[in-house]
Amino acid sequence: MKVLDFAMKMEADGKAYYEKLATDSDDKELKNLFTLLAQAEQTHYDALLARKEEVAFAMVESNVLDQAKNIFQRLLEMKSHGPFRVDTDGYRHAIKAEEQSIGYYQDSAEKEQNPEVRRLLQTLADEEKIHLNIVENIYEFVESPKFFLAWREFSNLKEL
Repeated sequence: MKVLDFAMKMEADGKAYYEKLATDSDDKELKNLFTLLAQAEQTHYDALLARKEEVAFAMVESNVLDQAKNIFQRLLEMKSHGPFRVDTDGYRHAIKAEEQSIGYYQDSAEKEQNPEVRRLLQTLADEEKIHLNIVENIYEFVESPKFFLAWREFSNLKEL
């Protein structure tokens, strides 16, 4: 299977998956998050399409990808993710999907014999790490009001 074709399919399926989550979500912020992730997947798809037009990458074949199944395709085939009980479930769900995507690309890169393909797969993993970092930062920002820091050094201050 051609690496770029598989990666493009994975990005297209990722976009469809995030669009489905955005449609299914009742929370405005989660809708925005999933919509942004879908747009990022489309951006990756477009970049891969442009790269595919370069002859060297368009012809690269990989046996590793024949044995793998697209993560987002599996998620789409599964029964509904169910309603998110709390808003943060949606964020955790997105984090899990990004972690699986990173793991897939890294595992494929480790098994790949062709250095060009390995480099491409590692680049895709790095892009997914950026997605993961963004989602984790948003999640941390959303969760931070639930936690506060009571420093012991300031606990003895009395109101004036």
